[in-house]
Amino acid sequence: MGVGGGLYRSRLEKMDEEALSYLSSLAEDQEILLDDIEGTMAHVIMLCEQGIIPRDDAAKILSVLEELGEKAIQGELRLEGDYEDVHEFIESKVIERLGIEIGGKLHTGRSRNDQIALDIRLRTRRLLLEIWEAALKLADELLSRAEKELETPIIHYTHLQHAQIGYVSQYLLSHLDHLLRDIERLEGCYRRTNMSPLGACAVAGSTLPLNRELVARLLGFDGLVENSVDAVSSRDFALEALSAVAIMMVNLSRIAEDLIIWSTSEFDYVELPDSLASPSSVMPHKKNPCILELLRAKTAKVIGLLTGSLSLMKGLPTGYDRDMQEGKPLIWMALKEARNSLNIMAKMISSIRFKRERIVEVIEQSYAPAIELTEALIKHAGLSLREAHKLVGSIVKTLHEQGRVLRTLTPEELSAAASRVLGKSIALPPTILEKAINAMEIPGQRMTVGSASPKEVRKMIEKRREMLTRAWAGLKSAEKNLLQARQFFEESLKKIIKD
Repeated sequence: MGVGGGLYRSRLEKMDEEALSYLSSLAEDQEILLDDIEGTMAHVIMLCEQGIIPRDDAAKILSVLEELGEKAIQGELRLEGDYEDVHEFIESKVIERLGIEIGGKLHTGRSRNDQIALDIRLRTRRLLLEIWEAALKLADELLSRAEKELETPIIHYTHLQHAQIGYVSQYLLSHLDHLLRDIERLEGCYRRTNMSPLGACAVAGSTLPLNRELVARLLGFDGLVENSVDAVSSRDFALEALSAVAIMMVNLSRIAEDLIIWSTSEFDYVELPDSLASPSSVMPHKKNPCILELLRAKTAKVIGLLTGSLSLMKGLPTGYDRDMQEGKPLIWMALKEARNSLNIMAKMISSIRFKRERIVEVIEQSYAPAIELTEALIKHAGLSLREAHKLVGSIVKTLHEQGRVLRTLTPEELSAAASRVLGKSIALPPTILEKAINAMEIPGQRMTVGSASPKEVRKMIEKRREMLTRAWAGLKSAEKNLLQARQFFEESLKKIIKD
C-alpha cells in the first residue's frame, strides 16, 4: 500500500477521491503544523526514554522531524497531497525517508485522538499567551491615558441621556476594570488549557509503558488531563477560551460604540487620529470611524464562532467524534480576531484626542447637576428624597420650557418653586445652591468610594497600577515556565540524536 492517502487504511480499500476531499482537514491543519511536529518529537523522545523504541531509530526519526520543523518555520513545508490530515502527512513524510520498519514506529502508543487534542491545546496555549499580552498592553494604555485625562470632564450617560458629570479618567478606568477581569479569565483558561492529554491513546489508554508525565514536562504543560476518556473527549478548554474572548470583545465593542458616537458632529467630544480613520470615496470632508465599526462587526463574528462551537459539541457522544474536526478553525479565527482587536484598540486609546472645550460647553448647558441639587436639598433643607425629587423635577421642567439652564436658577426661584410644588418654604444657603448647580465643581464634591472625585480617581489609578504589575507577573511566569520546558526539550533531543 502506498504511503500518501492510505497510511491508516489497513482494513479499508482506497477512499473515493471526492470523499477524501470532503473528509480531509489538510487545508486548516497548516495552523497546527508546527505544533504537530513538536508534539510528535516529544512523544518519540518519551518512547526512546522508556525503551519502547531503540535509541538509533528514535534518533533517525527525530532528525527527520527536525528537518520538517525547520522547513515549516521557513514556510517551505506546505500541507498538500492525498492525506486526511496533518498527522498522516507528517508520519508519511517520515516513513518516506526512513521506511516503514523505522518510520512506522513514530506513532507507537498514540492515536490521532489524543494527538489532535494535544495539538489544539498547544496552539490554543500560544494564542492565549498572545491575547494575554495584548490585553495587558491595552490595560497599560488605558491606565496611562486615565492619568493624562485625570480631570478632563465628561458626561456619563444612562439610556444615552445626560446622567451625571464625571471624568474621562473614571470612564477609562471602568473599562480597565472590565479588562482586568478579562485578563483573570484568560489566565484561568490558560491554566486549564495547559494540561497534556497525550498518552490517552484512542480513548482508554495503552498497554505500553508510556510516560505521560515526561511528555507533559517536555512540552511545558503544568500537568495531565488524567482521565484518558476526558483527555480525548473534552474541548471545554477551547470553549472557555472562546467564551473568555467573546466576553472581552463585547467590552471592546462597547468602547468602540462610545467612541463612534462621541466622534460624530453632533457630539464632537473626540477626534480620531488620521492614521486610524477612513475617508469617503466621494465625500472629501468625511473622517469615518471604520476601524471601530469593524471591531463591532468582528465582535458579532466572535460571538457567532462561540455559538457555532457550542452547538458543535452539544450532541456528541463521549469519546472522539470527527465532528470535532470542524471546531478547529473556529477556535483559531476567534482567538486571532480578539488578539488583533486588542492591538488596534490600544492604538486608538493612546492616540485619540478628547476635545475638552467642546465637552465643557455641553456640560454647562446640561441639566445633569439636578441629582446634586436633589442631594443638597436632602442634606441642607431637610427634605425627603421624594420631596426633593419632585421639586427639582418641576424646576427642570420650568427652566427647560424657558430655554434656560440649571446653573441660572436663583435662591428666590427655588423658594417659590418649593412653596408651589411642596406647599412649604425651604431655605438653601446661596453658596450651597451655587455649588450644587455648578457642573464643573460637582465631581470634587463626591464622597463615595469609587466615585468621580479627583481623590477617588487617584486612589483607583494607584490600585490599578499595582494590579497590573501583578497581572504582568502572571504572564511572565507562564512564559518563563515554557522557556524552561523548551530548554529541557532541546537537551533531551540533543542527548538522543548525539548519542
